[in-house]
Order: sequence, then C-alpha cells, then structure tokens
Amino acid sequence: MKFFKFIYFFLFIFSFNLFAEDLNTQEVIVYSNKFYTSEKNSTHHVEVYDHAEIIESGTNNLFDFLSNKSSLNISSYSGNKAAPSIDMRGYGLENGFQNIVVNVDGYRINNIDMAPSFLGTINTRDIDRIEILKGSGSVVHGDGSNAGSINIYTKNHKKTRISSAFGNYGQKNHSFSTGKTIDNFSISLSTSYESNDGFSQKDSRGNKDKSVSSNQIIKVSYEPDDFSQINFKYSNTESNSLFPSALSRSQFQRDPSRAGVSSYNEFDYNDDIWGLDYVTHFTDNFSVKFYHQGQRKKYDARDYATNLRKTSALVNGVEFDLTSKNFNLTSGVSINERELNVFQNSDLLVNQANKQNDAIYLQAKHLIDENNKLSITYGARSEKVITKFNNTSINKDQSDRLSMFETGVNYIVNNQINLFSNFSKSMQSQDIDRMLPYNFYSGNYDTLNPNIKPMQSRTINFGLNYIDVIQKLKISTFYADLDNEIVFNPSTFQNENIDRTNKYGYEVFLMRKLNERFDLKFNYSYTIAKILNDTDSSTFPSGKLLPGVPKNSINLSLNYNYDNLSANINHVWRDRGYILDDFNNNANMMSPSYESTNAFVRYNLRNVLQFNNLNIFASVNNIFEQKNGIRTVTNGYGYGTTYPYNFRRTWFIGMEIEI
Repeated sequence: MKFFKFIYFFLFIFSFNLFAEDLNTQEVIVYSNKFYTSEKNSTHHVEVYDHAEIIESGTNNLFDFLSNKSSLNISSYSGNKAAPSIDMRGYGLENGFQNIVVNVDGYRINNIDMAPSFLGTINTRDIDRIEILKGSGSVVHGDGSNAGSINIYTKNHKKTRISSAFGNYGQKNHSFSTGKTIDNFSISLSTSYESNDGFSQKDSRGNKDKSVSSNQIIKVSYEPDDFSQINFKYSNTESNSLFPSALSRSQFQRDPSRAGVSSYNEFDYNDDIWGLDYVTHFTDNFSVKFYHQGQRKKYDARDYATNLRKTSALVNGVEFDLTSKNFNLTSGVSINERELNVFQNSDLLVNQANKQNDAIYLQAKHLIDENNKLSITYGARSEKVITKFNNTSINKDQSDRLSMFETGVNYIVNNQINLFSNFSKSMQSQDIDRMLPYNFYSGNYDTLNPNIKPMQSRTINFGLNYIDVIQKLKISTFYADLDNEIVFNPSTFQNENIDRTNKYGYEVFLMRKLNERFDLKFNYSYTIAKILNDTDSSTFPSGKLLPGVPKNSINLSLNYNYDNLSANINHVWRDRGYILDDFNNNANMMSPSYESTNAFVRYNLRNVLQFNNLNIFASVNNIFEQKNGIRTVTNGYGYGTTYPYNFRRTWFIGMEIEI
C-alpha cells in the first residue's frame, strides 16, 4: 500500500507538466572531495544547500536547519541542541556523529571523546553553503568518515547587514556582519547572539531550560601578488544551556513540558578556533597550500562527576593540486594532534589523553573520452593513530594503522541524465572515552578497555540524476558491509565491537518547478541497519535491527517566490526507531517518530530609507505542536527515558537591513 501511495504521489507531481513554466533549474557546482565539479560530473551522492536557501528556510541556527530541511536524522543530544546527535545512512543517533566528519571552512570540529560536534549554535546568516557527502570521503577526510561528511563554508561578508528578531518564550536572535575589500586586502566580520527563556516548566531548583549563545568570526585575506594568497580566520563561540531532564514515557505523553524527577542539566561551552593558510601557484596548473589550524575548547557539565573537560588541537599540513583539461590530482600530508584533560570538581585533573592522526593521501579525477561523458575518480589514504594516556592509574601508548581507498565512475547519458557509482573503504578509530571509560564504582579512569578495536566499512553507491528546465530528480541506493561496528553493550556497561553488521537503503530527491511562482521539493530516505552475526549472540542477536535508526524519512516543502515576496511551508517526518540500547527490538520501547510543520515568509523593501535592502520576515515552527523527543536507555523506567525537544509551537518576527 505504501508503494502505491508513493507512485500516486509522483504521478500527481508530474501531472503539473501542463502548467509548468520553462524555468531553468540551475546546475550546482560542488566542492566534493577537494574537486570542483558539477552534479552531472560527480561520482558521489551530494546534498547541497546554498546561502539563499538556508536564509529562506526561516531557521536561525544550524541545528534547526539540518533538523527540518535536510535529509539527515538529527536530534538534540539528551536535550542539548548545541551538540546534536546526527544519524546518516543508518549509523544511528547514539554513534552516528562519530561516523560523520564535520568540517567548518576545512577545519574538522569532531571531538576525540564521546561528545558530539558543537555545531548547533552556528548562525545561519554566516553560512555560505552546506555540502552533505554521503557514503564517501574517506580519502580526503580519513578517520571516522564511514557515513560521509558535512562540509560547512562560512561567508566572506562584503556588505553591512543587521538582523534582529524576537519570538515567544523569550526568544531573541540578533546578528551583525560587515566586510571591506581594499586593493589586495579584504576583511570580514560577523557576530551573532541567540537566547530563549526556556520551553519547559521550572525544575526543583526553580530553573527553566533556558539557553544563551554567541558567535564571533573574523576572516582576513591578503594577496601579496597575482599568484599567492594568505588567509586567516578566527572564531569564538560561547554557550550556556539548561536542558530538560529525562521523562518516563507516560510523563512525556501527558505533558512533555513537565520538569521530571531531577533538576535540569547545566552546560557551559567555550570554543576558540583559528586557522592560517598560504596558497601559491607555481604555474597555472600547479598550486601548493600550507596550513596551520588550532583550537582551544572548554565544556563544563556542571551536574556530572567529572564535570570539566578542556581540549586543545594543533593541525599542520600541506596540500598539492595539479590540474589540466582532463585531469585533476590532489594530495596532502597532515599531522592532527589533540589533547583532552578531564577534571573532577573543576580543578582536580583525573585523566589526560592525547590522540595524534598522521595522514598522507592522494586522489585523482580523469575525464576519459573526448566528449567528457565518462569520468573516473580514485584515491587512497594511510593514517596512523597514536593514543597516549597519562593519569594516576594508567600510563600507556597505543597505535593503530588505518588504510582507506575510494574509486568512482560517472557517465553522462545525454543532456538530462547521468549515472554514477563509487566504492569506498573507510575506518573509524576508537575515541578516548571508549578506550578509557569512566569507572563509576571507583570514581576514576582506571581500566583500559581491552574489548574494542577500529571498525571498518565498505560502501558501494549507485545513483542517477535527471535534470532539465523544469525538474531535478536524484535517486541513489547504497549498501555498506561493516566489521567491528563500535557500540555500547548495555549488559556489560562496556563499549565493544559487533563482529558483522550491514546497512542499505535508497534516497530520492525531487525539485519541481510548478510554475513561475511555485516550486516543490521532496526528500525521501529508506534505511535498514542490521546485525549479521556476533560471538555474543544473546546481546547482539543476528537479524535484529540496530537501534536509533528510523526506517523512513520524508521532507516535503512548497516554496513561493514572486517579486518581493517569498514564502515556504515544509513538513518533516521521521519514522520511529528502536531505543538506543534495545538490540532485541522490543516494539514497546521504540522511540517516538519526529514530526514538525513549519512556515516562513519574507518581504523585501528595496531602496527604502536609504537602505539597499530592508527585509521583514516571520516564521512559525512546529505549527501543530507535535510532541517530539528522543528516547534513550531503559534505566529507571520500564519503557525508556525520554528527553523532550521541539514540542512547542514557536514563532519569530524580525527585520534585516542592508546598508
């Protein structure tokens, strides 16, 4: 029945052929895997969002955009939206973020412990484009790219813009950006502020689940001559959040805004990232890039035993690029060293760990025939991971060798259709918390986990793109075979490997111009993630689905754009998934589905009051007040603990001016 409904939907959409205008659906140029290429020439499945689409979504931060507009399965991490859990291609909400490399302007923001990337506070007005690369990227991104990568590029602001918005529940969002270019020198500045007074009731201490965050970015570029460029970037993010405590299933169903049995968790976060690179062109076809990147980060979980964590990172590397008419080659060497210090009661150092990734890679792309219809890509990467522990109980070094490679092919059938396929072997090393977990009985990090080793994934993708003047249709299917998938064993309270698992599914994207004013976008994902076999068959039984993975996901939006007015309404729905530690697939303990309907409208007043542009906008999120939450472990409750999020109807109204 679902299949026939799916077919009827497409017949309905294509029936608009009679009324559709002959409008040009622009082909997107993507920077997938270090190569600029068009969608028709890409050997990878890539999902792209540009600045205009991000702004027209009506969302203020990256968490809300990815959750409501992309095909990703994204959820707040135990109620904390600043550090979201991300599932892509069936790696699950519990572990998915460790299998996706997240880059911001080329800097990898993944942590070496089990904390997700802190990307939820990034202001959407600072984002130039987002590229989501699925099932590939192991050669250029390396360790942890099993599911793919999310590549975020921030804007080089050239004009002065001021935006301010207010909403219910004390929501505020303000941003300012400006930039200037003088001869060979350019500078870009931006700052943003976001806060709310909380969406749940007060806890036992009288606190609400409020949050406040700010972000500042400065980018400087200088061209000393016609062949070279020096780039510098510095960003700072600060965040303070109180996020809801867990509710039982009955409490959540009755009232997701209630405080629960425990007080809210408070979380402080401060992050400084900097980068400096020098690019020089020795010839028109050959360039070299030297880069240095660094980070200092502090996150303080005030209600936990080991509450304060400080991390630092230094990344140094060089990249070589060789291009010609029918050939592109990129290669590089990098040393990525990160240190983690864990404190108890904010001042007692109880664990120190270092993780260093030394990598070398090479990747090439060929256009094979004279008509440029057939192209292939191939590459390989070798990465050495060195982990060092130094505390009162353990002083030990450990090293692993990761080897990755990728190959792909693209064939342009005609002006509208191209076919592509690629195969990727990728790996993920063990993070610090899995190798040296906190011992709740002794209150120390005193036992090195002997039951865990790097995981390995082999993924094959097939896809088809159809692009004409009215519509864009992208269909892809994938299969991933995994050895030693890393999970948490709820029976032993240890992190360990499942011997064999697999993941497979397909994805459909359709953009259709209905007429000169309306267009429709449809995104659908079907994903299965299974246990094939394990020596511990009682805990990880063969044939069972892996928890935290929704089988179906739909994102549908209708967009209006005419003259000075633009508007959209979208609906996102993600299927239920098994609770995070439920490897036996108990249907009574499934996590609830996610559902939200959102609307946005913007009106542009040009050349008013001496401003180049004046935009008035408004948005409504979760119009029908769907009760959304993530259900985690079963401890203390018969059917799992639920962390509520996005269960209120919220609205914003604001104004943006361009000077």
